[in-house]
Amino acid sequence: MSKKKQTQEILPWTNGELETLLKGVIAHGTEMAKIDFKTEIETATNEQKADLLKDIIAITNTYDSNYEDHGFIIYGVKAKGIIGITHTESDTDKFQNHVEQLLKTYISPMPQIYVLGFETKDGKKWGAIVIPPRNNKPHMFFKDLFCADRSRSRKKGEWFVRRGSTTDPGLPEDLAIISQRQTEQLLEPLRESIRTLQSRVAKTEDQYNSALFKLVERAVSAIPDKEVRKPEGPEDLQIEVSDTIDVGESLGMDLPTRIKHKLRTPKNAIAEDLISEAKRLREYLDGADTGLPWAPQLKDPEGNKKIISSVEERTQSLQLSIAAIMLNDTKGEYTDALLRSLKILAKATEVPSGVQYNRIGEGLRYYPLMLILYTIFICGVAANRGSVLKQVLDVPIKHHRRGGATSPITDAYFFSYEAKTLINDAYAQRWCEPIAQRVRQVLSDKIAELITEFSEPEYFFRGEFVLALTNIDKGMSAGEEVDHRVPLGGLYLYMHEAHDPIMEFIAENPDWFAKLYGHPLNEILDMFDRNAHKMAGSGCIAIGMHGIKTAQAYQEMLQKRAKKP
Repeated sequence: MSKKKQTQEILPWTNGELETLLKGVIAHGTEMAKIDFKTEIETATNEQKADLLKDIIAITNTYDSNYEDHGFIIYGVKAKGIIGITHTESDTDKFQNHVEQLLKTYISPMPQIYVLGFETKDGKKWGAIVIPPRNNKPHMFFKDLFCADRSRSRKKGEWFVRRGSTTDPGLPEDLAIISQRQTEQLLEPLRESIRTLQSRVAKTEDQYNSALFKLVERAVSAIPDKEVRKPEGPEDLQIEVSDTIDVGESLGMDLPTRIKHKLRTPKNAIAEDLISEAKRLREYLDGADTGLPWAPQLKDPEGNKKIISSVEERTQSLQLSIAAIMLNDTKGEYTDALLRSLKILAKATEVPSGVQYNRIGEGLRYYPLMLILYTIFICGVAANRGSVLKQVLDVPIKHHRRGGATSPITDAYFFSYEAKTLINDAYAQRWCEPIAQRVRQVLSDKIAELITEFSEPEYFFRGEFVLALTNIDKGMSAGEEVDHRVPLGGLYLYMHEAHDPIMEFIAENPDWFAKLYGHPLNEILDMFDRNAHKMAGSGCIAIGMHGIKTAQAYQEMLQKRAKKP
């Protein structure tokens, strides 16, 4: 595996994203705790080797929440601009191997580094040594490195940290800070497990109290009316069975619990169970040690198939419950619970502190949300639940680490993108839309029997197409450039069997579409015809809705319908 490919799988950014990020750092022009600028990086002399190693371990030994605790030594830059390199090795694989050999020779524990090279449009080459966070600090010289300039010699046992933009020798207080942070990181998985256990215990206790409350309540209600016995003497007491026995009090429940169980209806119980199921799934996705890897690797089909199956199994209960609500809850009694459950899942992935991860692991955690969204739209279209679908589209994905920023819920399609390679690897396929392919299979296995009015191609492609058009409607509302108003990708682009069910649905339900989208259907379809090809993967044969003049066909259908008596 090449260094470039390996880097993409381990760092939390693609090479393109990292280039954009680094250009922003360069333009800002300020060195920080884990950012260092250099015009060149040379290692011909021991002095140059010692300086580079000192800079690397200082950055590695320092914590900074910026850029997810990653450090960067950016070379080929000066005064907020890229000047290009002349002496630094331009072959990044060769340069990385050389730096790694220096680290292996002099530093323990050996830090992890990645070298990435870039080139400007005018041919200036520049790059960065990227230093991911590690949990085995402090990194120090384990071997003397003598220099002609003795002030730059490094002795065994020396280690360094960054204070702002300067590099200083490590002090006892720095070691205390490092030890405290590493202890916190080691304890976090344990704390997460304790929180999960506490949540489960509380849930079990609540279920036990609820079941016991109902059991005793039924027993009390079954007691036959008893005749009131008159007292025979002044010392005798009048005995009667009270109609207002407080079951909760008799069971020793506290007042809030008694009130909760007294007021709880069967509808409340189902809603609470649905929300609890969403919380359990969220905990599984967020936890540091739940069995779902944060850095899954490719070329492991059997292992990756188990990962995908595990995610699908964990999602199944919530998915089937939501399908039943969308198909059968005609009065909308559980719409609020469905939306609350969806809000729990609509959360940006946040990597636990100290956990090694990659973009595949991040993208994988949006797969359950994609399963749920597909289920909602496919069942919602089949059951004519347009008002619920509109409310679903109003649920945002929240980014808590970006100051409360939000994204449209349909952006889960783009956030889950990196998981596509994992699914193809797991099933030894080259699917153009692997997530949609798996979703279709899961829905066919679990949901098909619930939808009796339509055949599988009809309900799947209609629901998928309606979901896909929401991205165009969103882009039009946001005032995006015309070329950026693309639909979501999907199997409907590639499968010939998608055409007829979709076109028939469009012709038969123009008013239904008008209620769901904020813009006229003919305008949305015009954007679809213009931009749908951009969502078809290169090397994939698109023979579905791709390349069809849907807007024109829609207008012709309306004209024909208008001419009918």
